[in-house]
Amino acid sequence: MDPETQLSPSRAPTYHGFWPLLLISVSLVLIFGWEVWVGILTRQSAQRLQEQQVRLVEQATQVQARLEKLVRALVELAKTDDEAKRLVAKFGIKINDPAASTTAPSP
Repeated sequence: MDPETQLSPSRAPTYHGFWPLLLISVSLVLIFGWEVWVGILTRQSAQRLQEQQVRLVEQATQVQARLEKLVRALVELAKTDDEAKRLVAKFGIKINDPAASTTAPSP
């Protein structure tokens, strides 16, 4: 055997921290990359949800406007038609004038 390649019994092997440091660094990079990726996905899904909510609010506003027109027409018809008057009385339909409610004093 070659004397240079043999370990001498009096000399203990020395270790350096390259591999543990490399493994810890790679692990941290992977964890931070995963966190960024999850953050991006979360932000994208939140934006999609917000867009859906905006569309739903717009649809609800349109339905409310159509329903208000229908109810106002029913109340107007109730002035002359008995069947419409019974419907208005049965469901307790009342129309608040927006102009009257803004000028009324609040308690």
